[in-house]
Amino acid sequence: MALIVETGAGLPNADALISVEFADTYHQGFGNTSWTGDETAKEGAIRRATAFMSNSYSWQGNRTKGRAQSLAWPRAGVEDAECYGIPIDQIPIEVKNATAEVALRELVSPGSMNPDFTASATVKREKVGQLEVEYANASISADAQRPVLMAVRDMIGQFLKSGGGNSLVGEAYRV
Repeated sequence: MALIVETGAGLPNADALISVEFADTYHQGFGNTSWTGDETAKEGAIRRATAFMSNSYSWQGNRTKGRAQSLAWPRAGVEDAECYGIPIDQIPIEVKNATAEVALRELVSPGSMNPDFTASATVKREKVGQLEVEYANASISADAQRPVLMAVRDMIGQFLKSGGGNSLVGEAYRV
């Protein structure tokens, strides 16, 4: 089944933020030789990447068509890092590029961006004989089990609520 790529109109049935052609061009430009395979596999990866991008982030603004719109983009009330408004019928190139990056991970390892999570299977501390190890940042939340793609966060950080470019950088205020 062919992708239904969001055009900027807030389509009720869109299932992709980018086309296979967009992803092909993006990955060819960066020499990402892992972006290979048949059209069906690439479409599946793009759908999963789009779902991840639409559902895993808290974006600025609101969907232009409200709940009738199937994806998180396009949006109204969004500004970039330089305070330029994003037109309500546009998906920023940074969001498209980030979707291509996530699609690459999903093509290589399907489901990797949304792994299954069982809290009871998480190890915080292990002891084998006299050796005991406690892991730093041993969070047991489901969100902590998702990979954080720094390249993606750096691309889209300016469009997220709270404005953080990545999860390792906070905000500083002068008082």
